[in-house]
Order: sequence, then C-alpha cells, then structure tokens
Amino acid sequence: MNIIFGYLFTYLYLILVLILTNFSKKIFHLKEEASRKIVHIMVGFSWFIMVYFFKTSIHLVIPPLTFIFINYLSYKKNIFKSMERKENKSKGTIYYALSFTILALITYLKPTFLPFYGIGVLTMALGDGIAPFIGLKLNLEIGNTKKTYSGSLGIFLMAIIISVVFNNYYSLGFTGLNYLLIGLFASFLELFGFQYDNLTLPIGLAILSSLF
Repeated sequence: MNIIFGYLFTYLYLILVLILTNFSKKIFHLKEEASRKIVHIMVGFSWFIMVYFFKTSIHLVIPPLTFIFINYLSYKKNIFKSMERKENKSKGTIYYALSFTILALITYLKPTFLPFYGIGVLTMALGDGIAPFIGLKLNLEIGNTKKTYSGSLGIFLMAIIISVVFNNYYSLGFTGLNYLLIGLFASFLELFGFQYDNLTLPIGLAILSSLF
C-alpha cells in the first residue's frame, strides 16, 4: 500500500508543480527564467517523497525514468512551457530527469549511496535553481561562460549547507575540509558543465561526496 501511495503522491506532486507554475506564469507574468527555475527547485523536493515511500527499492527509479520520456516530449512539443527555454531549446530538463534516474539506480544497487544521491540532486535543484537569481543581481559574468561569480558562490554555499544537513542526519563523518572540497567541486562542475551541468553537477558531486 505504501508503494501505491508513493507513486500517487510523487506523480501528483510533480504534476501540480508543473500546472501551478504554468498557471502562475500566466497570472503573475513570470519571466521564462523565473518559472523554469521554480520548477527546477520544486521538482528536487520529490526526492523526499520518493525516499519516504520507496526507501532504496527499485521503485525509486521508476518516476524519474518516466520523466525522461515526458520531458523529452515536452522538449520536442513544448508541452510544459514553464520549464522549457524558448531561445536555445536546452535539453536541461531531460538531463535533470536522467541524472535523477542514474543516481536512483546506483542507490538501488548500493543502498548506502542514498544520502549521496540526496546531496547530488538537491544541490542541483536548490543550488543551480537559486544561483541564477543570485547571479542576476550582480550580473558579473565569468569570461564568456554566461555564468556569474555570485551564481557560483550560491552553488558553493548551497552544496556546503546541504552536505552539513545530510552529514548531521546520516552521520557521514564529513570534516570541514570535506565541506570545502564539496563546495568547490560543485562550483567547478556547474561552471564547466555548460549545457550538461544537470548531469555533471549531481552525478559528480554525489560520487565525490561518497568517496569521503
């Protein structure tokens, strides 16, 4: 019964996020980047729903796997306008679901990977989602990367905060040096991942944090 509720709540939550964001975009005239990043952040919280109901079972893989195909259809047909970029038709939403799926599969095969899965996807969702808003305030671009110093700082700080929270909850044994390296590595992955940062950031960070 918990599994059924897990699927129900997970899909209902994700659908509501898309519908409400799309509705808010029309009513409050949200800019494309704002609505896209709201979806980016809110979808990340589905991790908690799935982990609560599915633990480390194979069911953890199914929702993000289905959203690879849903996001691909949206990318091709522009179904969910609130999460798609009009200008360059970025595949970021597809990579987002793909990284969720890959890390969920690793967790299924190796249950002790669960907290590192969380660190990876939540840093992607919260850090990468909030970074542009921080960056746009100062608009200090790093070379020709279209990334900002303040945005990279946001990723750095969010990776550390999330790591501290997960370390306290899961007793991972992180040290101050580990936090610093996690923050720096997250900023590096986001900065040089370019259009693939929704893959490089969560997967790379999850693997690095697991090595500590």
